[in-house]
Amino acid sequence: MLIWEKFRKNIFDNKLVVSGDKVLLAVSGGADSMVMASLFSLLTKVLNIDLVVVNFNHNLRKESVREAKIVKNFIKSLNIECVLKNLDTKRYAKQQDISIETAGRRLRYLELENIAKQYKCNKIATAHNMNDNAETVFMWLLRGTGTDGLAGIPMCRKISKNLSIIRPLLPISRDLIEDYAKKQQIKFCTDKTNFKCDYTRNKIRLNIIPQLKQINPSIINHIYNLSMMIKDETAYFKNKINYFISKHVKISSSKIVVNLKKFNIQEKIIQYKILKEILPDKKRAIQINNITLWLKDKKSKIYYLSKNWIAKKNNKQLSFVAIKF
Repeated sequence: MLIWEKFRKNIFDNKLVVSGDKVLLAVSGGADSMVMASLFSLLTKVLNIDLVVVNFNHNLRKESVREAKIVKNFIKSLNIECVLKNLDTKRYAKQQDISIETAGRRLRYLELENIAKQYKCNKIATAHNMNDNAETVFMWLLRGTGTDGLAGIPMCRKISKNLSIIRPLLPISRDLIEDYAKKQQIKFCTDKTNFKCDYTRNKIRLNIIPQLKQINPSIINHIYNLSMMIKDETAYFKNKINYFISKHVKISSSKIVVNLKKFNIQEKIIQYKILKEILPDKKRAIQINNITLWLKDKKSKIYYLSKNWIAKKNNKQLSFVAIKF
């Protein structure tokens, strides 16, 4: 059972789950999350852990009610507690003046955190896989990312002192997941909106990646390996950046001051990453590169970062100052 071995190895190698954990599983009804629930059920026979499942109905598709029933019945067969949660995604999108896609994602994570606290879970597991990681890398590339974007989806992300999000399926391809679901006769739901090119991610999934697979069938795996290498490099640089900030940067809500002499003697890549970490607004690669060019311009003393922030410089300091209206 290849997928089980990959899943188990990832859990233990990265210490995503340990004995005594209580894990909240986000299960949409798709193949990825249904297989994740099945694998976690097997994991309970290896580790002393408790599980809770949550399924969200975003009230965007008529099929969601039927899908919630499929999830509930499957989770019941695994003897896992299941929570069904309705979300008013359209209303939230309108209130926040954001897209439906962004609203759905934000609401999910807000509710995941709330439900995790309610059920005293210390881990939240989502079913992001190797293909999702590749799509995310391409999305960052299209936006003009630095190397951090190439790290893709984090395997584990701490969101509070006692709560972390984990992605145990990240080293596993979608093909392998769907093959497991069929062999184990796990009924799953297919969201028809995933086949519409209305969103950037779907365009990448349906158009770009299939063409790349024709050139190299192992492209998804190669991107994942690249992401893992970048992740290790990012962790290394993070320690160096945090040390510099602790010694040479003063941060308040309305002003950020950098020791420019200490900043100027850093290597270019370190300078870039310091700026990316401390910038209060507009953290895209092109903006950071523009700032580094401005720092070399001896005539210009002010740089307009955004409508809310400006940058100033003198011989000793680089300052980012909030604009007061």
